[in-house]
Amino acid sequence: MQPQILLAVEDEERRLVYEAFVKKERVICHSVSSLRDVANQAARQPYNAIFLDMPLIVKASRYEKSLVEDALHTLPNARLNITGKTGKIRMLVSWDTRAGAGTAEDHLRYCCEQPPRIAVIRNRVPLNLNALLSRSPDMADAERTACIDFSPGGCFLFCVNDEIPLELTVWIRLVALNDQTPIESTVCWKREWGLTNEIPGVGIRFDRMTQQQQSEILALKRGKQKK
Repeated sequence: MQPQILLAVEDEERRLVYEAFVKKERVICHSVSSLRDVANQAARQPYNAIFLDMPLIVKASRYEKSLVEDALHTLPNARLNITGKTGKIRMLVSWDTRAGAGTAEDHLRYCCEQPPRIAVIRNRVPLNLNALLSRSPDMADAERTACIDFSPGGCFLFCVNDEIPLELTVWIRLVALNDQTPIESTVCWKREWGLTNEIPGVGIRFDRMTQQQQSEILALKRGKQKK
């Protein structure tokens, strides 16, 4: 089975450079353009390692970086950059390879020798917050609901409205936040009322929120985890 690397890079030219480097070793390269996509993809499919483009990490918010913590703890990973003069790839390795050589090619080969793994998302935080759920960005006809817990990039909302379809775009207002801007989101999964004894509701992916909201949610999650 061919090794598979999950590569996160936003810039198209840089992506082509990295993909050419990885594929020279006959490695399958799956490219995504955000840290959120890294967390989602690594939880679905096994990979041998994760490579992250340095400019993507530098511009990411603390909240976005928190989304990939579990994946980076599970899999070998490295930060890549391209030198301006030579165009060569530099690799900052974030795991112990003291026995190996220091070139990017050697580190890639080391990754290919590691067993592929799926990143188990462990940082689901039980956190109850009152919320409003609407199908409109102006929050018209919003339903009263509540968040039951938060996971990387989303939350689970109590809901008994079985007519909400999957992949629906919705807007959420979290009452506890100072920033009350509606958060554009997507319904990713649902648990209908009466089918099980578990709390009915919908799994929500946050698609667009402000920097202030990211910081507030991250602070609430960290405060809950310390208790």
